Amino acid sequence: FDTVTLSLDEAKAAAKVAGGRLNDAFLAASGAGIRRYHDELGEELDAVRVSVPINLRSEDEGDATGNNFAPARFLMPISSEDPVEAMAALRVLVAEQRAEPALTMVEPLSRVLNRLPTSLTTGIFGAALKGIDLVASNVPGAPIELFTAGARINSMFALGPLVGAAVNVTLLSYLDQIHIGLNLDPAAVTDPELFVRCYRDGWDEVLAVGR
Repeated sequence: FDTVTLSLDEAKAAAKVAGGRLNDAFLAASGAGIRRYHDELGEELDAVRVSVPINLRSEDEGDATGNNFAPARFLMPISSEDPVEAMAALRVLVAEQRAEPALTMVEPLSRVLNRLPTSLTTGIFGAALKGIDLVASNVPGAPIELFTAGARINSMFALGPLVGAAVNVTLLSYLDQIHIGLNLDPAAVTDPELFVRCYRDGWDEVLAVGR
């Protein structure tokens, strides 16, 4: 496990240069970090298999509570060393995944799976994610100060489960910062310290375009 903290405004500024949003910067930086890590190991890698939660909430749902997302799995290109080009390409790629008709079947299928024994559903999802290199989740956090037992919360980190993937990176925004939790499988990521360093460098690569 490890963590990375960055400026929310800087990340949004970088995404804006590419005509995108925070999620585009997040995916591009994550891809750049993975590319740098493999470069350091002398391995050339053009793409990774990624699982990304896609928000299915429509504008007419307004302020309805509860989650409405589906996991999309696709090949994410990471070979580009141009952050603006990478962010623009990822924006189009995610938009295509969001428009995938099959995603609308997730909710009715989940109702069926919820009726099955936990051991069976765990096996199903575990098998589905064994072919995934990266799970990347972007979670909007509170834009206002939060407190617990009277003490101000300074930062919050989410560490997502691997569930068969090699790496999980989860971004949680809070006030003017973004906090990223990294969960690495040491069997797949044999040099975790190098990976975290390359991941930070990947973010530096993206943030530089907005400065």
